[in-house]
Amino acid sequence: MNSGNILERLQRRGTDAFDLYERRPGNFQLIAPIMHEDGDMVEVYLQDSPKGDGYVRVCDFGLTLMRLSYSFDVGTPTRQRIFESIIINNGVSNDDGNLFLDTPLDKLYESVLQFAGCAQKVCNMRYWSRESVRSAFYEDLGSYVDEELGQFNPVKDSLPIDDYPISVDWSLSHNHRDFYLFGVPGNEKAKNVAIALLEFQKARLPFFSLVVHESMGELGRREQLYLTKNADTQYPVLSDFQERGVEDIYRFAGSNGTPAAL
Repeated sequence: MNSGNILERLQRRGTDAFDLYERRPGNFQLIAPIMHEDGDMVEVYLQDSPKGDGYVRVCDFGLTLMRLSYSFDVGTPTRQRIFESIIINNGVSNDDGNLFLDTPLDKLYESVLQFAGCAQKVCNMRYWSRESVRSAFYEDLGSYVDEELGQFNPVKDSLPIDDYPISVDWSLSHNHRDFYLFGVPGNEKAKNVAIALLEFQKARLPFFSLVVHESMGELGRREQLYLTKNADTQYPVLSDFQERGVEDIYRFAGSNGTPAAL
């Protein structure tokens, strides 16, 4: 790759603020006034493209996802889908964490800006609105139920009491015992779950309740108290349920921690 030609093409667009620094043979870091919100420069590298002469590969050598990982986990199914949507919509590809964009030389300036904008959007995933996070929590919990709890015959939005509009997020069963599973992303849902549990207890339903929190520590003191009084067991965060939920169901159903015949 002819670094002098590349730099000339970039600077021809009306700015002399771009510069190139050869990190290792054939790989150049682009020094450009394109920043993240904290003032750090967006990591952009240029190298030869597999497409051959007339093309340049714009990439980041995995540094964008590394930066994001310091403050945000993109490993859940919902967040992974949103990440993939961001890069696809910006014309960027992902090779095992290395984000890249192959561009013709005559489109290099535009492609650098396009790539850097995509990197900024990826790093800003941690600033999702609260509603987006709640949606992700429910979707992640639902994906776990669908993929890992099939042996418990999950039924979504079941109504334990006829003609009474209080539903259970998922009804599970094992060893002739019913389990009511609830996802709680915040105070409002915590109040509704506490009311539902009281109603089910008044109706003398034989069930065991499992309450999975997005973040139990963020609930109000009153909401925590109501749930603690009425829920059989709670999981402060989703990962706790993923680690212990199956074992707990076997144990609570009296099958000694091992699968029993339904």
